[in-house]
Amino acid sequence: MTLRSGVLVIGHGTADPVGAAETRQVAATVASLMPDVPVEIGFLEVIAPTIGDAVARLAARGCRSLVAAPLLLFAAGHAKRDVPEAVAEAAAMHGLDVGQSDAFGEIEEIVELSRARRREAVAAHGPVAAAKTVLLMIGRGSSDPAAAAQLRSFTEATFADPEVERPGRVEFGFVAAARPRLEEAIVAACDPADAEVRRIIVQPHLLFRGHVEDQVDDAVADGRRRRPDVEWIQVARLGADPLVAQALCRRVTQVLAAQSLSRQG
Repeated sequence: MTLRSGVLVIGHGTADPVGAAETRQVAATVASLMPDVPVEIGFLEVIAPTIGDAVARLAARGCRSLVAAPLLLFAAGHAKRDVPEAVAEAAAMHGLDVGQSDAFGEIEEIVELSRARRREAVAAHGPVAAAKTVLLMIGRGSSDPAAAAQLRSFTEATFADPEVERPGRVEFGFVAAARPRLEEAIVAACDPADAEVRRIIVQPHLLFRGHVEDQVDDAVADGRRRRPDVEWIQVARLGADPLVAQALCRRVTQVLAAQSLSRQG
């Protein structure tokens, strides 16, 4: 990759200042990992700089092409439609060629980080048999039916490590646009017929701080009221961990490798 190419890190955008700062921190880490490459950050919505702003900056730095690298966990509406449309429109104004990296999906770094967050949350508590544990995985939710399947597949990937014990029961819930909804999943996790359960681990599969996390907090509080006899553990979001930046760099590198093969062909 030469200085005539750049990386456009794309955040979803949030009014939450912590979430916005986490997104910017990941972009800064990407820039430090790729010191010879122009890196700019743009947000899809809510806050600045916009995608258009970031593309203009890359053009001003002499870039003639870019790799759009969205900070998205799964390939749903934003990755398939909103991001490519916004990037294509901005790039056309400056005559830049565009490639786009895939959403994270089950990339090694994110699977590893998800396991680590769960392990960290449980480490502060005493031992409970896996058979008496419920894991409730929470996704943001999307109208794209593939999103729910992707969360289920991702969760299975976190159990691939032989050192990770599979809980007695796994439930799924989504904050919006997919079923089961978060509230339904909390009710399922609290199933009074499951008298053996002693621990419910709630793990939101979220990148950065935002209003979705507030909704998860409220749902967990409701769960505690429903089953006060059970130990509730809430797992932290992925956040601006270096593994997130490393995963994004890997996705960018995959695009560049594919482009290089295409040129050679």
